[in-house]
Amino acid sequence: MRFLFPLILFLASCQEQESPANVENGATPIRIETQRPLMGTLFTVKTYAHDAREGYLAMEEALDLAEDFGNRATDYDPDSELNRLTKSPVGAPIKVSDDLFQVLLLGQKLARETGGIFDPTYGPLTHLWRQTRRTKQVPSEEDLAEARSRCGIAHLSFDVKTQTITVLQEGMQLDLGGIAKGFAADMIFDHLKKQGYSQSLVAAAGDLRIGDPPPGKEGWNIGLRTFRLTPTSSLPLRSCAVSTSGDLHQNVIANGQKFSHLIDLRTGLGLTTRRAASVILPEAKLTDPLATAACLSNDPKSILKHYPSASIRVIYEDQSIPPVTTGIFSK
Repeated sequence: MRFLFPLILFLASCQEQESPANVENGATPIRIETQRPLMGTLFTVKTYAHDAREGYLAMEEALDLAEDFGNRATDYDPDSELNRLTKSPVGAPIKVSDDLFQVLLLGQKLARETGGIFDPTYGPLTHLWRQTRRTKQVPSEEDLAEARSRCGIAHLSFDVKTQTITVLQEGMQLDLGGIAKGFAADMIFDHLKKQGYSQSLVAAAGDLRIGDPPPGKEGWNIGLRTFRLTPTSSLPLRSCAVSTSGDLHQNVIANGQKFSHLIDLRTGLGLTTRRAASVILPEAKLTDPLATAACLSNDPKSILKHYPSASIRVIYEDQSIPPVTTGIFSK
């Protein structure tokens, strides 16, 4: 189920000259934008500000918060907070930072709601996939079975009162690749909104967090691009998050077969049928993992039964398989 980087591109454009509607105190806010490489991808932040200098300062502060979280939540750095937790003695409660506790607690909730299709403890299988990417060799059944034995959200115990997490399985490995970028996008957006910048958009590869629309516009015009490379007609979205998961770039050919980076726990291997799933909900920390779960599931609608307001779209490269759509995607 793991994915190293979101692979579907979003086109977020609002390049037109805005009309002077929704103007505060008679002054039209200006659009400003900045970017920063974070968490293995490029984060783009756009907002509307009356004072460009103050707006840029708020964006940089928000990106600093996300960068700090990303450094603590990565499994690539052996000394990160996430890996220190992973390597902690079995049975020992470990106090963790608030952000890391909250993202892992949400991961536990989503693992239960999706029946384990999304699970932040699938690190052992992620590491096997990375090995396959290097060697172009499919892991043996024995290696896959051993890795699966170290996966499962039941191997973590949470104490909300003390904000501690206890590892219950030797050799367990955590991987937040399927939720951390969405969590960070929300973190950036929330900081900007608290500073008064509600007309903002945060893009992290396949994850978007969207605020109030630009001045004079119905929404932010968003087009979703998948493995067919042609963007959909744009959707004027506002006050929501949208994520897409798929295998546009992240796949590997091993033993003559193409495997996606999206790992199916049932086999321990990447998917071999190409598909792309998009999910719209209020927060990116939900759309990020649920888009992956929808992509992996044979019944995407049932995976999101706990989120009846979600809009879902799953399309397949094999066009004989009918797409799955709900909500705004069905219109």
